[in-house]
Amino acid sequence: MEKLYVNEIRPDGEVSTVGLFYSRAEAEKIVAMLREIREQSACRYEIVQAKRRLLAEKGAQPAQTAPGE
Repeated sequence: MEKLYVNEIRPDGEVSTVGLFYSRAEAEKIVAMLREIREQSACRYEIVQAKRRLLAEKGAQPAQTAPGE
């Protein structure tokens, strides 16, 4: 399954994620809808592949025990 983020890039350079989508067609539809909003006309949008986060990375460090345990 494809996972894509739609990011909004504002004129001041601020980036915010609009959402996570599971098909390019769905992401492109959202971008088209956002571009139609007058207040968003100065913003740019990008569709990027969501990176996999390995759960093992979070738990890679062994648990520390208190002295004397």
